[in-house]
Amino acid sequence: MKKKFLKLFILIILIIVLSIFVISLLNNKIMPLYLSYAEEEIKKVVTTVINKSVTEDLTDRFNTDDFFIIKTDEVSRTTIVDFDPVILNRAMSEIANLVYDNLKLISEKDKDALEKFNMSDSVFYIPSGLIFDTVWLNNLGPKIPVKMELVSSVNPNIETKVTEYGINNSLIEVFIHVIADVKMVLPMASRTMQITVVVPLAVKIIQGMVPDYYLGSFFQEKNS
Repeated sequence: MKKKFLKLFILIILIIVLSIFVISLLNNKIMPLYLSYAEEEIKKVVTTVINKSVTEDLTDRFNTDDFFIIKTDEVSRTTIVDFDPVILNRAMSEIANLVYDNLKLISEKDKDALEKFNMSDSVFYIPSGLIFDTVWLNNLGPKIPVKMELVSSVNPNIETKVTEYGINNSLIEVFIHVIADVKMVLPMASRTMQITVVVPLAVKIIQGMVPDYYLGSFFQEKNS
């Protein structure tokens, strides 16, 4: 009787020790590896959705030349370049809505949205064989599902860059910074991520004398 009790006690101790070892291994090595892999995949998804939403969907709705207000003097020399705040505000609102809707559809695995962005359901799974750190064993074992959730609304911001272009010309580049807060959810862990994607929005070449770039009315309105 005592021997049976002793064997049972030893077995319980071994199970407890093994469980602690497995949990420790999971927390210290395996889970960070899965989280890092999932984070990179989520970044790829968000970047693809934002880039395509801006470069394809938005350009179908706006003529980027309309973003600029260009004033000239009596001899047709460009003197002032500014933004049209009404059109640019509308474009930024469209971008925020487009990106939000597309990310939401992707996170819900909408078939049409996945097809539109050339994605498949497999992008939301992690091969458990990843822990072996070798290509040959990556597909071993069950796949771990990864869920992406939007945490808040999408926030776009504008950045401009003015550089000399050729002789007496200037190149105005407009970039949009799209910021999306998403939550990456694995079966045993989760992480909130803020992803910023910079996308070229418009390019304008100003010929002749270098004008004064006020570009201020739009930014003053945004800041106020």
